[in-house]
Amino acid sequence: MAKLMPGRIRNDGIALYDAGKVKVKEVKDCLLYTLVADEELRYSLDDEVIFCSCSFFKSKQYCAHLAAVEHFLKTDVSGKSLLEKMEKSENDNQMTQARVTFGSRFLSKILRSESTEIRFQLYVSGEEDALAGKIFWTLRLRRLPDEKSYIVRDIKAFLNTVKKGNHYSIGRGYYEPLYFREFDIASQDLITYLWGLTAESTEFILQNQNRHLFFPASIFEDGINRLQNLVEFEYRKGYSNYEQLHFHDFGETAALLEVTVLEHPTFFELEIEEKEYDWLYDGEFISYQNQFFQLTQEQIQLLKVIRKLDLESDGKKRIQFALTEQNKLAVAILQLQKVGQVTAPESLKIHDFTVEFNLDLARDGLVEIETTFVYEKFRVKNREELASLPFASNFQHEQQVFDNLRQHSFIGEFSAYRPPVSPKEIYSFFHNTIPSLERMGVTNISEQLMELYHLERPNVKVKTEGGLLSIGFEFSGIDQTEIDDALEALFQDEDFYVSKAGKVIIFDEESKKISQTLQELRAKKTKDGIVETNRIAAFQLSELFKNQENVTFSEEFRHLAYDLTHPEDFAIVKPEVKAELRDYQEIGVKWFSMLSHYGFGGILADDMGLGKTLQTISFLSNKLENGKRALIIAPSSLIYNWSDEFAKFAPQLDTVVSYGLKPTRDELIAEDHQVVITSYASFRQDIAEYERFQFDFLILDEAQVMKNAQTKIARYLRSFKVKETYALSGTPIENNLSEIWSIFEIVLPGLLPAKNQFIKIPADRVSRYIKPFVLRRKKEDVLTELPDLIEVVQRNELADSQKTIYLAQLKQMQERVRTASDEELNRNKMEILSGLMRLRQICDTPYLFMEDYDGESGKLESLRSLLEQIHAGSHRVLIFSQFRGMLDIIEKELEKLEMTSFKITGSTPAKERQDMTTAFNEGEGDAFLISLKAGGVGLNLTGADTVILVDLWWNPAVEAQAIGRAHRMGQEQNVEVYRLITRGTIEEKIQELQESKKNLISTVLDGTESRGSLSVNDIREILGLS
Repeated sequence: MAKLMPGRIRNDGIALYDAGKVKVKEVKDCLLYTLVADEELRYSLDDEVIFCSCSFFKSKQYCAHLAAVEHFLKTDVSGKSLLEKMEKSENDNQMTQARVTFGSRFLSKILRSESTEIRFQLYVSGEEDALAGKIFWTLRLRRLPDEKSYIVRDIKAFLNTVKKGNHYSIGRGYYEPLYFREFDIASQDLITYLWGLTAESTEFILQNQNRHLFFPASIFEDGINRLQNLVEFEYRKGYSNYEQLHFHDFGETAALLEVTVLEHPTFFELEIEEKEYDWLYDGEFISYQNQFFQLTQEQIQLLKVIRKLDLESDGKKRIQFALTEQNKLAVAILQLQKVGQVTAPESLKIHDFTVEFNLDLARDGLVEIETTFVYEKFRVKNREELASLPFASNFQHEQQVFDNLRQHSFIGEFSAYRPPVSPKEIYSFFHNTIPSLERMGVTNISEQLMELYHLERPNVKVKTEGGLLSIGFEFSGIDQTEIDDALEALFQDEDFYVSKAGKVIIFDEESKKISQTLQELRAKKTKDGIVETNRIAAFQLSELFKNQENVTFSEEFRHLAYDLTHPEDFAIVKPEVKAELRDYQEIGVKWFSMLSHYGFGGILADDMGLGKTLQTISFLSNKLENGKRALIIAPSSLIYNWSDEFAKFAPQLDTVVSYGLKPTRDELIAEDHQVVITSYASFRQDIAEYERFQFDFLILDEAQVMKNAQTKIARYLRSFKVKETYALSGTPIENNLSEIWSIFEIVLPGLLPAKNQFIKIPADRVSRYIKPFVLRRKKEDVLTELPDLIEVVQRNELADSQKTIYLAQLKQMQERVRTASDEELNRNKMEILSGLMRLRQICDTPYLFMEDYDGESGKLESLRSLLEQIHAGSHRVLIFSQFRGMLDIIEKELEKLEMTSFKITGSTPAKERQDMTTAFNEGEGDAFLISLKAGGVGLNLTGADTVILVDLWWNPAVEAQAIGRAHRMGQEQNVEVYRLITRGTIEEKIQELQESKKNLISTVLDGTESRGSLSVNDIREILGLS
């Protein structure tokens, strides 16, 4: 801080300070302006900037006035404070300067990269190593405009140097930086290509201590073509130099082999003349001059055989064959044409044929077969006729025909036979031997032989017997006492049954299909050809036996099958409800009534807002008489809604809500009301009390809560005894097919196979199983008068402070997932999902988990602007968020905008929810804040015409539930839905994931393909790692 000065001057300065002569005028830009004994003094931590107006300072660069100020800064309380501020300001300036300097260097690098001057070019020369069968390439570097080029002696080091922009030795002792941008286009393309090839390993591409390039066979042509794009390319072979190489597929046109077949009086002779080609990559390529030919595996094997033949003194290879080998030689010529030009006499040209088989049954039971080769002008039926042909027959084809006959136990060639076909061989003979012959040619079978083949299609009678279906089978041609044995064979997936009398009954494909379906339906064999299964299989059986003449149905079964497929025609008494049912709602009541008539259960899976509650109440109003009871279980948020709906539409029914403390609930249950409404949580605690009564109907609202079959509530409901069970859910499948299996195990146990078998069944077959027992209508199909739903995606950017936190969290997550196996990710999925949730919270605002965060939020800013527009337009809005903390923040924003609001979270009591819903629909409040999972079901909030989804959920079904709170029956205005999505974050990935999941509900309910819940691949996709 202090300048060097004599002690006498410093003491004079202290005296000035003690006399009160130091006065501070101002502090500005790290400078302290003072007045000392009437002299102006400017003080700075930088000695070069210090100035005093006295004459002594001008000559010495120090003075008593400066000493006085330094003493003031060192000892005075206010002086010390000023000094601290100046030092801090100076440090800040230095840091700023350092950043600016770094930024300046950064800009220099950026601007420097804009240079387009070409300063370097690569050349290449190649030479074949004949012993190794390889070609090695040498790279040369030229610095323009010099003509001289330099060998690149270490290609690996050269590539790394160019990548980093480092200095490289050009010539002896001269270094110069190499920048990728300063190479010509062809050189850049080659360098980029080599970077890619050497990214993992250089072992196969760079050889001889990285001095030479070598391209393996798989990239040989591609690599050479890139080299040929360079300004200068040279390939040296022997005494010849080539500036261009050409690639071709190998074949007859290559003209590297000439094959001549000579016919002598007692033998044939094959004469082969080869040009001097080079054998590369163990035959995958051969080269001749500057031509390169790529061979197939078949061509490689042919040439290997030819190359082993001895070379005679005239430079040719020769081999002789007997005249009896004519047909074999003719076939060999076809092979030789694949590698060279062949000249052969006309007698060796191959003529192919078609085949005719004629089969008959001899008196002694032998099966005889006559084989005919049919040529263009000849029919050959024996070896003598074959030998006398004026041309060569296709020997390979001949062998294939005779080999096939031998494989199927025939003895002989043109005229052959096989031993008698035993009863157990009949199926194999007609289903394996005959088709094999038919694939080779025309096959004629005599009537006597065909009589061995008896295809059986049993007569089937289907009727209802109480709660069961009885399916009776009758087989013609076998004794009644053997019917059970024949049926057992069919159910054991046998292809045939041999009776005690030796008669073979072959089951047709339709019979096998019937057997397979009955086994899937868990049908049980009884006796006398009777099979029984549950009556719930009526629909599948009616579909299975549709339009089959050998099947007859009892009148009762016909009615059952018709009702299951035509519930709209089922006759009912008009429900005693105070509402005018729409057409589709009346069909819903008929569907309920039809299932009830036959003692079935089902799932009403209508879209949200179509009045599932009203349809259920209408059905129960017709059924609850003569002491019958109904138990309705719903999420706690909806129980009072049910109570209100009963009071509104069916006040004549005796209804009670069992809710509150346990003693209160027990008392209400004991009062034995017609309709008891309770929550899932209360039912779990009160199941013993409910089991004391016999309930006729069990209604499960928002039944997707039971999608996990392992939960306690699902186990309790499966064990609860009740006559009929119905589930209500707009989304019975949210993630995977096992969810609907869990619901049906409660609603209609026995309909679906065991879970381990069910998960293997394709979605379209599941759809056929459940079709009559699921009623699903979509809004757009039945409510044409419903106002429009307008969906808008409103994107926002991360604020800078948000982005820093987001990128740090994202990087940490990516590194964790990138290095983990699928097994590790599945094991730690909860931890991974927690990390993803943290990223989603940051997209809302880091304040959700960082209480000291005081930065901006791009989403809150976007939401604030949107709310201002909504308020100005006198609209009323539902605001959904997964995070309760976000709802609290938005609530404060609404207060600032003078907008009144209600709020529902998971902890809001059911009665309060209903009161708030009623108040809002009657016009009270501007906004309704709702936790996405807590308020996404059951609520009727048609008082709103705008919905804002602040943060996205993995599953679109959950969001659809939320939107359905406003866009439902009773809504009279268009509904606008705003999805707030932060650009460049996982929220955009979640939106893509939602699209892939939208198909799942319609998959099974409408019969298409399914998709599972959030998978390892989904996680990688969301994090941008796939």
